[in-house]
Parts: sequence; C-alpha cells; structure tokens
Amino acid sequence: MGGGLALQLAIHEPRLAGCVVNYGPLPTDIADIRKLDAQVLGLFGSLDRGMPPVKVRLFETCMNAFRKSVDIEIYDGAGHAFENPANKCGYRPRPLLTPGCALLSSSTKRQNYNLRCHSFF
Repeated sequence: MGGGLALQLAIHEPRLAGCVVNYGPLPTDIADIRKLDAQVLGLFGSLDRGMPPVKVRLFETCMNAFRKSVDIEIYDGAGHAFENPANKCGYRPRPLLTPGCALLSSSTKRQNYNLRCHSFF
C-alpha cells in the first residue's frame, strides 16, 4: 500500500525528486507514467504473488520507453512484505542475494538494503 501511495504522490506532485517503492502496486496508465518526473527506486521480491516480476519488468520497460529514471531490483527468494518486521513469516532484514550475484558475505548483507535506499537519495 505504501509503495503505491508513494508512486501516486510522485505522479501528482511534479516537485518530488525521488520515490522508493517496496512491493507496491505500479501504475499501468501511460498518462500516469508520463507524469512521473521523480526518480523511482523499486525493490521487489521474486516470490511476490501480488506484484510478480513480470509486472515489475513491464513497468520498468514502460518507464524506460518514456526515458524516465527507474532503478528496479528484484530479490531472489523474497516474497511480499519482505522488509516489514510485522511479517513474521517473510521478513528478511537483508536480502540473501542481490540480482545477478552470488551469495553475499554477512557484512555485505548487513549493508545492502541500507546502502541501496540511502544512496538513492
């Protein structure tokens, strides 16, 4: 829900510089995508049934087609709400894998989400 709300704000507030979406619904209306001037960072799980990777990649393709700034990461083995500590079954304080990479060292795992989000802004 929060990611979808963040994107809606980015669509309707042209002064917004950046938007991070964690497994939220993505806009499908081309008119909305054209309005997005904020940089978008999207963090998703490969096992999220509500926002499967194919939908995420479609959004990324649309953003790229309109030369919008988008950076998408899909974490292997992560489901919906993988960053939410209230999600007792699926919470992952840090990803085990990064896209296209081998297993990370424990020190890299501790820094990955923090660096990813903080360096975005």
